[in-house]
Parts: sequence; C-alpha cells; structure tokens
Amino acid sequence: MCEYVYENGRKCRLKPVEGSAYCPLHIPYDEGERLLGDEIKRVKEEAFLKRLRAGQTYFEGVYLYDVKISDFKAEKPIVFKNSQVRTVLFDGVSVPGVTFYNSTVGRLVVFESELGTFTVHGSHVFGLNLLRVGFSNSVYIRNSSVRYVMINSTEYTGRGEEGEREYGERRTATGRIELSDLSEVRRIGINVRYPLLRKILEEHGVKPFESRERAVKATTLVLRDIGFDQSARFKRQVRLSIRRFHGNLVLENLNVFGHAEILGSWLRNPEFVHTRVMGNLIFRKVSFHGDFAWNSTVLPNIPVELNVEGFVEVEDCRFGNHRAAEVLYRLARISWERNGDFERADRYYYLEMVAKRNSRLSGRRKGIKRLFVRMESAFEWLFADLTCKYGTDWKRPILIWLGAVNVFFPLLFFLTRSVEGISGTLSFLDYEYFSVVTATTLGYGDYHPIGVGRVIASVEALFGMFMWAVFLTVFARRYMR
Repeated sequence: MCEYVYENGRKCRLKPVEGSAYCPLHIPYDEGERLLGDEIKRVKEEAFLKRLRAGQTYFEGVYLYDVKISDFKAEKPIVFKNSQVRTVLFDGVSVPGVTFYNSTVGRLVVFESELGTFTVHGSHVFGLNLLRVGFSNSVYIRNSSVRYVMINSTEYTGRGEEGEREYGERRTATGRIELSDLSEVRRIGINVRYPLLRKILEEHGVKPFESRERAVKATTLVLRDIGFDQSARFKRQVRLSIRRFHGNLVLENLNVFGHAEILGSWLRNPEFVHTRVMGNLIFRKVSFHGDFAWNSTVLPNIPVELNVEGFVEVEDCRFGNHRAAEVLYRLARISWERNGDFERADRYYYLEMVAKRNSRLSGRRKGIKRLFVRMESAFEWLFADLTCKYGTDWKRPILIWLGAVNVFFPLLFFLTRSVEGISGTLSFLDYEYFSVVTATTLGYGDYHPIGVGRVIASVEALFGMFMWAVFLTVFARRYMR
C-alpha cells in the first residue's frame, strides 16, 4: 500500500509505483521522473481520471501535471488539499463546488462549467481563470498567493438567499465574488482579454468563441486586503481592470501599485474604503446607482476614503442621482488641479457645478421653497452657465456679445423703428452703430431711442457691461492663475 498518510490518520490504499513507496497520485515529481521519466505524466493522469470516474472527488497530497476534467457531473464537490498541480482545466463540469486548499497550482482554468461554490484558500496559484462559469452560491479566493486573476463571462445563477438582518442592514448570503487577503498579485481582470488563456484552451482541445462573451454578474464583487507586486516594472501597468461588471462593488484596504480602471459596468452601491491608487483611476461608460442609505452615508465619504495619486477620469458615465455625479466630478477635478492640468480641471468643474445645480432642483421641496429654488437655478443657468460655463469658457462671452450687439439688438431696433438721429432715414448699419454705442455705454448723442427703444437700449447697456465684466473675469482666471 501507498505510504501517504492523510490528515485523518488513514493511509492511502492505492498500489505504489514499482521502486517507490508512493502510489502514482502521491509520488513526488522528482521521484516519479527518476523512476519513469516522461511516462510518469501519463501514469498520473490515468490514475487521477480513474479515481474520478470511480466517484472519488477528494484528493489530498497529490502531485499532478496537466489535468483536464471534461464533461463531468457529480453530487459531491471536487476538493484538492495539500496538493501540487501544474495545470488543471475544468471543461463542462457540473458539480456542487470546486475547492483548492493549501495547494500549489500553476494554471487553474474553469471553462463552460456550472458550480455551486468555487473556493481557493491558503494556496499558491500563478494564473487563475474563470471563463463562462455559472455559480449558484459564491466564489471565494482567500488567504492565497495569486499572480493573475481573470474572471470573464461569469454569472450568478442562484436566486439569492437573504443573510443577516441586523439594525436595518440587509445582506445577501450568496452570489458573492470575493477576493481577499491575497499577496503577490500582478493583475486582477474582470472581462479582460487574456491571449494566453486561448492558447491554454487550444492546447487541451478547447476552442472558445468570443461572440459568446457576456458581462460578469454577481450580487457583490469584493476586493479586500490585496497586496500587489511592488516590482517597478509593474508600476505603470493597469493592475486592476473591471469591465462589464453588473452588481455591487466593494474595494476595501487596497493599495494598487499602478493604474486601475472600471469600464462599461453597472455598479450598485459602490464602496471605496481605504483605497489607494498610485497611478490613474479611470471610470468610463459606468452607471452608478445607489439607494438612500448609500447616498447619505457612503457617497459623501468617497473623496476621503479614495486616494488617487495620479489622475481621475470620469468619461461618458451615468448617475442614478445628481449628487453622485457631483462627488465624482469633484474628485476628478481635484486630481487634475493637483497635477497642474487646469484646462482639464475646468472641464470637470463645469460638470460638477451643473450636477450641483441639478441636485438642488431634484430636492424634495414644496410650495414657495420649491419656487424659489427653481428661480435661483434659472438665474444661475442664465448668468453663470449660459454666459461662460461657470467661468471656464472665455470664448463664449465674446461670441454672445458679438451676436447680441451686432445682430439681435440691431434687429430689434430696426423692427420697432425706435431710434431717431441726425439723418431722416436710418439704414440697418445705423441701427447696428447705435447698438454698439449703447452696449459700450459711449453715448455720442447723434442717435437716441424713442418709445420702446428706451427699454431695449437700457437692457442692452446692462447686458454690455455685464458681459465685459464676465469676459475679463474669465480671461484673468484662465490665463493668469
């Protein structure tokens, strides 16, 4: 019998390899290669698949090379404990769970499979890939050393059992994808292209079709206490990439040594707790949605909890409420101001102010208070937004001034015939001349308004003085700070 002793004190009952005290599954790599050479790979694979077909799904202390588990169904979870596997591929597997505990794995790939729970705990994994996986419980990758984590087209297929309910909090017990207490991480990718994965699948006779790619859906995606590789060669790379994710997002106690991006996702109640990004943070085509508790507790603390040393980009995003847009645009503006790019900062400042104005309009006010808020917002739009985009556009006041003084007001004077002068008959150029003199408050006296023209001239004089003040203020702000 094999000399391997399980943790429960029982011995392995398999027949040992000739010349060794261990069976094909438990014989170490070096000893097996010394006795059988390259033949040990085939022997180990056949022994493993034989035990698997016999109904054994618990493997402890095994040494395996390339293993492919294809079109396999079982009522018990597949467990690897205290094992070493070079490459393991699950293709078309339907089991209650897959667990790797205190094991060392080179490449771990789960493709086109249906699982209950997927767990990696206390293990060393170089590359972990979940592609087109449906899980009915949760995915846990904890307390491990994982270099690359790629999760593509993976969906929660359960109905979501309700968990704890304490002090008004409601938690979902299933549907979580949790990556916590990981070390030596080089990259985490959600729906990221991984050319090497295609090569691995093709080596095992599997041909994936990109047309079937879909979003990653889960009740919650948690990334907590993750230590990224601090090598300088990874500093300028995208270390965290989340694309086409649908669900809650929680980033907690992260120190991303490089850049991070969240693209094309639908986020519900996103949380950033003690999160630091040493590079840039990009939000592009992301929809942010939050309930009342998130808006009042989590959202105001995002600028404090989320520290980005580089730039923050918020592009083509949608927001469930204007308050969220205001906070994220402010975060982006501060990052660009801190790094000296005031032109880009002005763009985010304008978006921030528009969101702030819309936030006031969407407030729950009634009666006279609501009327005053509407009037204040209308006044702000007319004199701050329309004229100069909250002081960020110096071209707009010039164009408005030229268009109003040279076209609009002269046309009003011409249609109302409300200007008299030294000449009996006035041409359109005379009206334009009078408009320019009025807007600049020169008042030569050769032409004067009559009737309704006095009202138009008064409005134009006020308009001209206001627009020049706006132009000088905006110009000075833009080019002299």
